Amino acid sequence: MKPELTQERLKEVMNYDPETGVFTRKNGDGKEAGSVYNHGYRLISVDGKRYMAHRLAWLYMTGSMPDENIDHKDCVKTNNAFKNLRETTQLQNAQNIRSASSNNTHGFLGVSFNKIIGKYFSRIHLNGKSNYLGVFNTPEEAHAAYIAAKRELHEFNTL
Repeated sequence: MKPELTQERLKEVMNYDPETGVFTRKNGDGKEAGSVYNHGYRLISVDGKRYMAHRLAWLYMTGSMPDENIDHKDCVKTNNAFKNLRETTQLQNAQNIRSASSNNTHGFLGVSFNKIIGKYFSRIHLNGKSNYLGVFNTPEEAHAAYIAAKRELHEFNTL
């Protein structure tokens, strides 16, 4: 088993530009290291082990791997500029979701359709609990209520 990657070892083999978020290999051709895989995140191999670039950026800049998640504030998974990254818990990271999931049929974040009454409703999650925001005639109205609540309740959102 290989030892855990350290900041010192990472800096021996990689250059990182905190303004652009780009890693290049010190012994390479200057091209950006790694490839985009894993749901849109850049993965980089160091000493035969693959790491997500945003986690390497955190190690490079702070000296330690993050304990939990690293959130991309702008939700762009390949923007690994250090100012765009922050350490979060899983719940905090989920607060920065900006778009509806792929199985959402109407395309509005925080909105569901109730077939029985033929109306839309919205709810928001906070501290593991679902908070009901009301019933609305249109998905746009339900979405507006969700966004207002998100801005008030979700400290880590960037909308």
